[in-house]
Amino acid sequence: MSQPRHVALLECGLLVHCRWARMAAILALLAAIAAGHRPCRAADDEKEKVLPPQEVALSTGDGITIAATYYPSKLKQAVPVILLHASKGSRGDFEELALKLQRAGHAVIAPDLRGHGDSSRAADRPGELRPDDYLAIIERGGDLETIKRFLMARNNAGEVNIEKLCVVGVEMGAVLALSWAARDWSWPVLATGKQGQDVKALVLVSPEWSFKGLRINEAVAHPNVRADLSVLIVAGKGNSKLLKEAKRLHNAFEKFHPTSSANPEAATLVLKTPQTSLQATRLLNEKSVHMDEMILKFIDARLAKQHVPWSERKAPL
Repeated sequence: MSQPRHVALLECGLLVHCRWARMAAILALLAAIAAGHRPCRAADDEKEKVLPPQEVALSTGDGITIAATYYPSKLKQAVPVILLHASKGSRGDFEELALKLQRAGHAVIAPDLRGHGDSSRAADRPGELRPDDYLAIIERGGDLETIKRFLMARNNAGEVNIEKLCVVGVEMGAVLALSWAARDWSWPVLATGKQGQDVKALVLVSPEWSFKGLRINEAVAHPNVRADLSVLIVAGKGNSKLLKEAKRLHNAFEKFHPTSSANPEAATLVLKTPQTSLQATRLLNEKSVHMDEMILKFIDARLAKQHVPWSERKAPL
């Protein structure tokens, strides 16, 4: 027996109402999910934001003005990283890497070394820099000690942990990084505390055994540099000369560093030889090589994740 017409219409209306109710519930659920994700996205966006870079001018002991860009960290007692450019380079070569490291929570300073970029040079030294100019960069009162004094002030303000200092050097910068690390580890400990021994990791991109009369023999022979520092060496396979130099340096350090195939991140000495003929700054900024990720992973494993107590420090005399 068929239903009365008014009953059929009523049931049809109820069915339509139920369908609209279900649709409305689904839409409300989707809106709630979207709304629930907005704060997370906002939090992620906030995390991605970094403090604006600071342009600084630092004066060395011999009267040179060093122009540098400082990328401060939002974290307390962050890992400090010094970026040293190649010959004829400048701090601008590191902009992408510096921002990547800063977003990861590290405090980064990229200077123009004397006679490069916006930094000055001695008034009586026009033209090409001489061997003693490069030596002055790493000596007492020179460019790198001046940069460290800047970071020491940041350390004593609680912004960085100077005892987790990392130096990234490219070509000429790699020779300077190694040579200065040996000097940093040669500062005598005073009754008031230690003055150096702060460089804990080196990243050396296309390193050479010598540059303009500055040789790394002394640094390679230094017991702390060869055994106590974590070192990442990178050189492209396509340049046989620089690849040979990189392997020579790696071989000089290898017997002082334990190997662990079970945990590659625990390795304190790493040699990377990407399949490219690019070297130095071009290798550093070649996106297909992912040098930024390689360097970031190394710094995180060897410094950020290591427990190194912070302390207030006095700058070297």
